[in-house]
Amino acid sequence: MTTLYKNTIRYFLIMFSMLLFTGMWMFIEHTSLNIQELQNYYTPKSFFGLLETVSPHLFAMGMVTFILTHFLALKKRNTFIESKLTLILFLLMLSSNLSGFFINEDSFLLLWIKLFSTLLFFILSLSLAIKVYFRTK
Repeated sequence: MTTLYKNTIRYFLIMFSMLLFTGMWMFIEHTSLNIQELQNYYTPKSFFGLLETVSPHLFAMGMVTFILTHFLALKKRNTFIESKLTLILFLLMLSSNLSGFFINEDSFLLLWIKLFSTLLFFILSLSLAIKVYFRTK
């Protein structure tokens, strides 16, 4: 792997980490990682309001996930577990974005799904980014 290629991947990982941390920071600011605050934030939103938020998130998170998982698959050491982790990352991204549409006053389970899928997406994305970084060394 050439130095230019390694540097490009490292710059992407820096930008990805900054995007991940600012996204999580904003999620914490809006919801305080509290079920009641999560319900207070999502319940009054209209379908159109959620659609305006989810559409760019699905595109951006999908593209970044796509690029990250392709960087993960650069080396021949891609294992079966890594293949499953990329699928889990994609499913977490979808559940984190789409669960907001179904949150209402009575949807206690969906609030937990939204909270845990967002947190797990953050943790798994960050751990895969760290793994990609150490593969470029």
